[in-house]
Amino acid sequence: MTIIPSEQEARTMVSTGTHSDGVPVVAYRIARASGEVLAARQDDLDFYAASTVKLAVLVAAARGLDAGTVRLADTCVATRTFTSQVPGAGEYTIEPDDVDTGLPPDGTPMPFGDVVERMVVVSSNEATNMVAERVGLPAVNQALADAGATRSVFGRKYSDLAAERAGASHRTTAADLCLLMSALVTGRLASPERTAWMCELLGRQTDRQLTAAVPGGVPFGSKSGWVDGIRHDVAFVGEPGPDALVVAVCTRGYDEPAAEETLKSLGALAVALS
Repeated sequence: MTIIPSEQEARTMVSTGTHSDGVPVVAYRIARASGEVLAARQDDLDFYAASTVKLAVLVAAARGLDAGTVRLADTCVATRTFTSQVPGAGEYTIEPDDVDTGLPPDGTPMPFGDVVERMVVVSSNEATNMVAERVGLPAVNQALADAGATRSVFGRKYSDLAAERAGASHRTTAADLCLLMSALVTGRLASPERTAWMCELLGRQTDRQLTAAVPGGVPFGSKSGWVDGIRHDVAFVGEPGPDALVVAVCTRGYDEPAAEETLKSLGALAVALS
């Protein structure tokens, strides 16, 4: 089973981008949700987080539901246009390559619960921005802090290029992603009802990388993320709780096929050895 391409193979698979210098890197942490680390490689290495930090937006939404500050039935209005957090930068739209074509036309009313579902299940950037606006970026970063993911940040809404140029970013490490997912599945971040709701949504994410080899009937959930030269995933396998297996893998510099082979192979090996 190929897990990490050789140096010679890697030279033919490199991918550069805004967040990748083309130098192939793989980092991972495999642990029990209770905190026992089973294996790790460069798990404190900093990466652009891509969509993996949507996991923290999900937690912030769950906490809002617990507190009663939002409800699943609350009305949101579908939109692809947002206001930059940089004063004077004005409005922007989601970048063309990232548009969620399954979102209803702009101006269409949507229940908050449906917006959260699109954020998780198909990783919609528009939906994420709508949720982040409703719960607030401080609540998202508080979720990261409470999970112990102290090197991670949700710095801006997606496609806010003015904020990105000003230094606002999404950052994470494999260790932090593992800590965040572990805190979620053990119920340390939200009520039992909302923890079950989050796990159910994560179990329906359509982009299965680390969980591709999970046997039928075994509970799992995941949240992946990708941009050019970046491909990550974080997953839990097994009944949510302290004994669940949690796997986080971050890659930079690989083209998409090589990165996905690495993620799926590491996921399969972790599940087989757990």
